[in-house]
Amino acid sequence: MKGARHLTIDEKRDWLANIFRDESGEYSQGDKFKAMIEDTKLAIMLEEEKKKSAEKEEPQPGINHSLLAHLPPPC
Repeated sequence: MKGARHLTIDEKRDWLANIFRDESGEYSQGDKFKAMIEDTKLAIMLEEEKKKSAEKEEPQPGINHSLLAHLPPPC
C-alpha cells in the first residue's frame, strides 16, 4: 500500500516558513511574500477546522435544577 500522497497542513507551513526565512538568496522577496500569504491562508484554514470540530463536539450536560434546589443559599 502506498504512503500518504499529500502533505499535512503543518508540513506545508514548515516548508513555507523555510522559504520566508531564507537568507541564502535562493528565494526572491516576491517568493517570500507569496509564502507569507499562503501560510496565512493555511493558518486560517486550521482555525476554521478547529471551530468546526468544536461545534461538532457534544454539548456538555446542563445543570440539573432540581439538584440546585436542595443546596443551601450562599453565605
